[in-house]
Amino acid sequence: MKILLFLVSIFLSQFILSAGEFNCGSIKCDNYEADVSDKASLQRGLSTYMNYCYGCHSLKYSRYKRVAEDLLIPIEMYENNLIYDDSKIGDLMEISLSKSDAINWLGAYPPDLTLEARLRRPDWIYTYLRNYYPDSSRPYGVNNRVYQNVNMPHVLEDMQNSLTKLEYDQVIYDLTNFMTYVADPSAEQRKRVGTYVLLFLVIFTAFAYMTYREFKKDLK
Repeated sequence: MKILLFLVSIFLSQFILSAGEFNCGSIKCDNYEADVSDKASLQRGLSTYMNYCYGCHSLKYSRYKRVAEDLLIPIEMYENNLIYDDSKIGDLMEISLSKSDAINWLGAYPPDLTLEARLRRPDWIYTYLRNYYPDSSRPYGVNNRVYQNVNMPHVLEDMQNSLTKLEYDQVIYDLTNFMTYVADPSAEQRKRVGTYVLLFLVIFTAFAYMTYREFKKDLK
């Protein structure tokens, strides 16, 4: 009985931890549903990421060429508009910012964000990016309701001030959508393959059942 109670307590503790693990700080996460099949959204999100995030945050587990092909962006267009250094299209998406410079300038080395959507979940990222607020006590003059006292500046502040709330929310949706894609670029392919496998199983089961019925007639 004690062993059973022990196992139940472990199960419940894991459930409680997992339930709270994805809370958005002290607030409830916003509703967010990624759509990595929306190529236009992913392209816009990539553009925002490369122009506002990539200077500090690498995507070192992804390659320029894979992203260009998956997002249906012509290679030449990608090279001319979205590669800002001497990197080649087949290279990993690493930044030129060195660790020592980052520590000297920013106080810490910004993390790679390739797998952030899997670590934090897309709804956490979406809510985080929408919840910066002015705070004069912080080094960059801003704070965040999801991640209190975060040492990251609000790099999209100027954009947010120049757009309507609806327009800004769309920018954040697209950016989060891109980060969801880059964290698991094979997700759509797996879904397609899974659909074909299920279809095959349905057809195979139907033929197997009809064959079984024929054999059953012969056995009689």
